Amino acid sequence: MSERSNRSSIPPPGQDLGRRNFLKVGGMGAAALGGVGAMAGALAAPAAAQGLPGTLPAAPPEAAPAPPPPTPYPKLGIITEYAPAKLEFAAKHRYEGVVVKVGPEFHPDLPDRKFDAILAAARNAGTRIISIEQMNCNHIDANLAKRREAQDRFIRCIEFAHRLGCKFIGTFSGGHDGASMDRQAKELAEVFNERYLPVCERLDMSMGWENYPCPVNFATYPDAWNAVFALAPSHRLGMEFDPSHLVRQYIDPIQAAWDIRHRILAAHAKDTEITQYVLQRVGINNPGWWRYRIPGQGLINWPAFITVLLQIKFTGGIAVEHEDMFWDGVDRGEEFTPRRQDGFILAHRFLSMYLPGWLES
Repeated sequence: MSERSNRSSIPPPGQDLGRRNFLKVGGMGAAALGGVGAMAGALAAPAAAQGLPGTLPAAPPEAAPAPPPPTPYPKLGIITEYAPAKLEFAAKHRYEGVVVKVGPEFHPDLPDRKFDAILAAARNAGTRIISIEQMNCNHIDANLAKRREAQDRFIRCIEFAHRLGCKFIGTFSGGHDGASMDRQAKELAEVFNERYLPVCERLDMSMGWENYPCPVNFATYPDAWNAVFALAPSHRLGMEFDPSHLVRQYIDPIQAAWDIRHRILAAHAKDTEITQYVLQRVGINNPGWWRYRIPGQGLINWPAFITVLLQIKFTGGIAVEHEDMFWDGVDRGEEFTPRRQDGFILAHRFLSMYLPGWLES
C-alpha cells in the first residue's frame, strides 16, 4: 500500500475544531508556558545564587511531582509492564499517564500492601495510571469451564482497575474455535450484557477490545465489531482502537475510526510499515512484508486520525504501544533500555505536534 493510497480525508462532521486551529492553540499554549518559565528562571537564579538582599530564600527540597491536571483532550501515554522506573520515565518525558498490562507484579489478587505500593509509585513518579489491559482472557472460550473462569477473572480485573482510579479496561474480544463470526458476536454480546455490564454500571467503568488479529480476538474488522455493537447497545462497551492493525489488512484506519467514532473508548498509537520490495517477492500469505513502527515512521496519517479523536471530543488515553524493533521493541526488565527510551521519546516528539494541551515538544 502506498502512502498516498493509505491517506484519506474524513467525512465533514461539522464545525467543531479544525486542525489548524487546535495546532495554533496547542503551540501558543506550550510556547507561552515555556517562555514564562524560562524568563522567571533566568531572572531568579543569579540573584539567589549570590544571596542578594531581598531575594527569595533557597527552595526547600522538591516534593514528589503531582500528576498534571486533566485536560479536555486525548491523554498521551505509554503502554508498559509495571515497574516504578517505567512510571518515572513516562512522567519525566512529559507523557500524561501510563496504561499498565496485567502481569506477575500487577494483578487483582495482589495483597493490600503491594496494591498500596503501586499507588505510591505512581504518586511519587508524578503520573497516573490511565487504564489497565487484560488480554489473557478468552471471554468466549469453547471450553465452558475455562470460559467461566476467564469471565470471573475479568470481573476481578474490572474491580482492580476501579480501585486504581481508572475508568476503562482493555482486553481482546475472545475467540471460539470453529464458530462463525455471527455466533461469536452473539456470545460476546451476551457475556457483556449479562455479566460485565452490571459491574461496569456499578463501578462507573467501561471496557473495550483492541483490534489485534489473532485466534482469541475475532472482532478485528468493521463487520465483526459492528455485529457485536448491534447486540450490545450500551456505550460502556467499545474499542481500544489501534489503527496499525488495519493497515496490514488494507483497511483504511481513518475511515474505520470515523465510522466507529462513538465506540472509541481508548486508542493505541502504533504505526505500520509495508515493505513493498518484500511484498512483491512473497505475497501477503508469507511473513516479512509488514512491520510495526513507532508513530510517524509508518503509513498512518496521524494528523487525520487525531483530528477524528478531537472532533468527537475524545478525552481518553492514546497510548504509545512500542513494538518497533528498530528502537528495541521488547519490554523487559525493571527499566527501559536506552534504545527503547529513544523510541518512546521520538514517538512523543512526533505525536505532541498534533495534540493540544499542556504537553510540550
